[in-house]
Formats: sequence, C-alpha cells, structure tokens
Amino acid sequence: MVISQIPNPDVFQEKDFLVFKNCFKNFFKAKENVKVLVSLSGGSDSVLLLYLILRFFESSKRNIIVAHINHNLRINSIDDQKFIVELGRVLKVETIIRQLNPKEKTKKESIESWARKGRYNILNELAIKTESDVIVTGHHKNDQVETILKNLSEQAGLYGLSGMKIEYKNIIRPLLSFSKNQLNRMIDKYSIPHINDASNDNLNFKRNFIRKQILKPWERYDNEVVESIATAGSNFQEYQNALQFFINDFISLHISQMKEGYFTISKNAFSKLPIIARILVLQNLTSTLGRLRKYDFENIKNFLLNKKIGNIYKSRFRWILLNDRIQYLLQLNQTNIKKVKTRIHEDKKINYIEYEYILKRVDKSSKFSADPNIELFELDKIKNQKLYLRLWRSGDSFSPLGMSGNQKVSDYLINKKVNQFEKWNQVVLLAGEKIIWLCGHRIDNSVKVSNLSKNIVEIKRVAQSNPQL
Repeated sequence: MVISQIPNPDVFQEKDFLVFKNCFKNFFKAKENVKVLVSLSGGSDSVLLLYLILRFFESSKRNIIVAHINHNLRINSIDDQKFIVELGRVLKVETIIRQLNPKEKTKKESIESWARKGRYNILNELAIKTESDVIVTGHHKNDQVETILKNLSEQAGLYGLSGMKIEYKNIIRPLLSFSKNQLNRMIDKYSIPHINDASNDNLNFKRNFIRKQILKPWERYDNEVVESIATAGSNFQEYQNALQFFINDFISLHISQMKEGYFTISKNAFSKLPIIARILVLQNLTSTLGRLRKYDFENIKNFLLNKKIGNIYKSRFRWILLNDRIQYLLQLNQTNIKKVKTRIHEDKKINYIEYEYILKRVDKSSKFSADPNIELFELDKIKNQKLYLRLWRSGDSFSPLGMSGNQKVSDYLINKKVNQFEKWNQVVLLAGEKIIWLCGHRIDNSVKVSNLSKNIVEIKRVAQSNPQL
C-alpha cells in the first residue's frame, strides 16, 4: 500500500504536543539511552502513539523499533500488514512483522484471550531480541474503562477493578491518561494515517459490546462516565497498593520457603485473616494476581473454609495447596512425575526427582551418620543384584532397621507424619525388586552392617537446587 501525503512527525504544533511531551518525560527521562519497542496495530491510536514518540525522540530514530503482530483473524489482515511495512519505510523506522496462527488456539480459550496472550508473548520475545528497554502500547483511557467493566463482568476482584497499569514490568502505556476523544482530535487535526479494523464492530467480542452497547449509550446520559470509571480504577490501584503493603508484611512474618516452589504457611496466623486476604496471599505466592476468575475464587474460598486435614486444592495454574495439621503447604508448578526406575552405579552421580545420589565403597572404619540422607549397607547381602531408584508404589513393603517384621511403606510414612507432598516424591532404593532403603528414612534390616561385614557401601543423596522433575 502506498501512503500518499503522509505527514512528518514534526507536524504537531508545540501547544498540542506539549501535554504529551510532559507526559512522556515521566517515562523516558534518559531518552538518549532508552530503546523503545512500539506495538503497532495500524489503528488510529497506535499510529498516533508512534508519531508522538518519533516527535519526542526527534532525530533518535535508532532508539525506536516498530513491531506489528498479524493475528490472521481477517481476510484483509495482510493489507494491514502491508500498510505497517509501508508506514515504517516512509517514516524510516525499523519495522518487524510477526504472525500468529489461529489454528493454535485451544477450544477453552476465547479469541480475545488467545490473541492477547500470543501478542504479548511475541512482544516480550522481540524486546529481548532487539535489546529494547520498554514495550510501548497505545492503550488509552477508554480502553481502561472497557477493561475495568470487562473484569467487573467476570468478577475479577480488586486487581481486576484496578484495570491496566501505566507501567507494568517492561510495558508502558503512556496514553492511558488520555481519552479517546482527546486522541481523535489530534488524529483528525493532523491527518494521521491509519487503518480501520472491521472486527471492532463485531459485537461477539465482549470489548466491542461493552464499547458500543454500554459505554456509548451511557455517555449520552453522563458525559463524564469515562473519566469517573477511570478515576475509580486509579483509586482501586491505590487501595491495592495499600493492601499489598500488609500482604507483604504477612508473608515475611508467617510464610517460609522450604525450597524453590515450596512454601509453608502458618495455619494459626493464616486463619485469622479475612478470606479475601488469604486468597490474595496465595495469589502473591503463585504469581496469579489479576488472573483468578469467579470460579477460581469460589473454589479456593470453599477449600479454605473446609477445615478437614489432608484436603488438597489443585489450581488450574499448576499449583497445589495442602491442608496439613498445623500449617498449609503450597507447592508451585506441580507436575505429574512419571519417572521410571533408574539404575544406580558405584562412583557415578545420578539425578533423580529432587536429589543427586552417589554410591561408593567405604572401609570398615566408616561410622554411621545421623544424617537420614546418608546410609551404609552391606554389599554382600544383595548378592550382586542391580540397584535401582524409583518412586514408591501402593503395596510396597520393607523391614525397617531396628523393627521386627515387614511394614507397608504407606503405613510407615503415615506413622512418621509425612505430608502428602513428600509422599508423592518419596523414592526407594531397590536391589533387584526388593526395597533396601526408604530414602531419607531407613534401610532394610536385610542389608544392615555388622562387625563381620567386609564390603560396605555408602549411599548419599543431596538436594538439588533446581530439580528436574
């Protein structure tokens, strides 16, 4: 597409540009050093944003990169892409085009959710690749109001009612304090080129419905409604910040991180919090702020109100919560471990589940260790059978050292008050098919070391900092 009579970024009169200039100064204080990745859809708001940024940076176009993500949701989306390419060429700014494939959308995802997630994933990847300091988007005050109303309809809670933040991680939305009407006046006055996306008229999309069927009629009765709702969103952000202060304080006092992705929560202190505060604590620990929906809240609430010991809540975000005796146990990124048994050899380190194992010969003078992760056993008693590591199974049994008779592994773990999380990852050492060590607990009586033992083996396990499950 050839763009004719395209204005230059210096077209803006100083009086019109000044308000944007002052706003941009808050985000780009060291403008000679900052590198900006501009998300450009081709719509009027994003193109205006590009023009304003180009004007702000003046001759430092090397600091600016344009990224266009083609969602391939419309037949003429290729025309939008061509427009972006031509615009970048005329404005002499580096332009990167990326594609999304709608066939990759899952049945559970809405088109809007899939497109947004895919778009931001690509933008973050490009930011890393181009070494950009920030990603800049063209969201404005009306977009903010739509977001708040959409989140309200989905019962997203306080964080949803706060709407989008002007600055979030590496994303900046410098137009968020400007209304659509303010931007339109600039677009019309200076003939900013853009494309019109026909999908914005599709009322099957919730945002479009909110914009056309709720906000527009509402504005006829109250022309300050956009400003009012946007201000309410800002207030909610302040409430959120205040609440976050106390949440952080609670976490530091009453929650311990046992290892990566594994937390213990004092039940006594936790139960004194209002239910919504307890949920917010969990959201903070699991990085799901703003992501929980109505059914998530209800499910977590019902779990927390049920005081039955041993209950487990499994989140769709792959974290699980266990109601233990005096505490809650929280584990992140829980996966189903399907490790088959693994051979272990002398003098060779083996990584299995959460630990590194090493097997080595020792002399008779070796002393027993009080460390449950170090054990000695007599090699002659296993009759040259191969040694394996595997997860324990229902029906497993062994003869714990110092105890008479066999005992089921399940009963032993119950008696030792081992929690469910640890049970899931409990490993046994096998000689052939016989358990000779319940790892971290006891060896089997059959391999115990005596004064007559000649060939003695030490088995040791060390926790991995980043275990491969």
